[in-house]
Amino acid sequence: MQATSSLIKAEGVVAEQRRRVAEGGRHRPELAKALAELGRAYEQDDRMEDALAAARESVATLSPEFLQNPQRFSAPMRALVTQYVAFAQRSRAQPDAALLTPIAQALGDLTRADDEADG
Repeated sequence: MQATSSLIKAEGVVAEQRRRVAEGGRHRPELAKALAELGRAYEQDDRMEDALAAARESVATLSPEFLQNPQRFSAPMRALVTQYVAFAQRSRAQPDAALLTPIAQALGDLTRADDEADG
């Protein structure tokens, strides 16, 4: 029963964040976070196909902001990608390479820049 109430709450938060994004506000990072929470709720409810879809959407939702400002959004994007790939593995599905390739490139560039700054 707890998973069901968590799921209902997560679906409500996603609906609210979708409304805020549709109204033109800059709420995409909040929507991405809400989608990640929804993915966890689906996972707890043993709905892995839905969990995977929510996780993919969370990555896609944050992607434009991340690609414009990778430094600012690197930590949340890493968490979202980790969740998405984990759910894909559990579902025995292939992650969306077209979605992940530019993100991986930007994260790699950040890591190299950090290494150069440290070295």
